Amino acid sequence: MSEPAAKPVRLVLAGQPGSELSRAAEMALNAGASVSLAADIDGALDHLRGHGGDLAMVDVRLDIAHFIKALKAESIDTPVIACGIEVPARQAVAAIHAGARDYVPLPPDEELIAAALMSIAGDETNSGEPPKGVDALVGQSVAAVERELILRTLARCNGNRTGAAAILGISVRTMRNKLREFTAAGYAVR
Repeated sequence: MSEPAAKPVRLVLAGQPGSELSRAAEMALNAGASVSLAADIDGALDHLRGHGGDLAMVDVRLDIAHFIKALKAESIDTPVIACGIEVPARQAVAAIHAGARDYVPLPPDEELIAAALMSIAGDETNSGEPPKGVDALVGQSVAAVERELILRTLARCNGNRTGAAAILGISVRTMRNKLREFTAAGYAVR
């Protein structure tokens, strides 16, 4: 007997029209991910009121404090993650202080963002294939997941350590130290 398919996460995104986040969300949606896109805070609130959602990702340039206050006032328990591309640290910190559960730096590439969103939201179009997203990580150590993420990102960036570090939201020094650890442990580093 096969296991029931994991229910996809109902992801609600709030991003300014034409932004990298909104274009990536459209790409993920067109590929079959369970993503709803709102152009602003009010649109995201309307969607959550009418349809609910498991996770809200909000562009850090929007008024996250207002969004979180409105969610609390209406007893909507959807967790909020702030996100953005090349955002100053003070904006990310302000979003967390306003009540966002975390800040996720997004890569400056729409296809990478779309792939990440599809992974988070759960792509039902791939039933029958090996599990993707979080389900594929179950049973692996955090160190193994981190190593795989770093090495795949580095490969995607054609070995450019600075670019890979920026996508991952880590410093070049951290990247260099991690790669040194991987090499010492016998893993091939490009």
